[in-house]
Amino acid sequence: MDINTLYGIALAIGLSMVIMFFQNLNRKKSWRGKVTEIKRVEDIDDDGFSTVSYKVYYRTDMGKKGKINLPERAYESYFSDLEVGATLIKERGKDYPEVLHG
Repeated sequence: MDINTLYGIALAIGLSMVIMFFQNLNRKKSWRGKVTEIKRVEDIDDDGFSTVSYKVYYRTDMGKKGKINLPERAYESYFSDLEVGATLIKERGKDYPEVLHG
């Protein structure tokens, strides 16, 4: 293996560790809040392919603002009935919040 390959592998490992660190920080959080806005975002790359994602903005019961970025598939599978004003509950150890119905 040449030195550039080793540097590439080391960079990939380092980047993976940084991503896992920030994901772990998010999993440790728990909160409860209300949805304030839902935005559908469509990005078109240079080849003309589009990707859709959703940004869900919320305000916690403690008054903090936050947002969740959801890929289209996750939004349509788990949050398709989400509306402004709905209550979200994010439990420690979970990636996404649950929607409180009723």
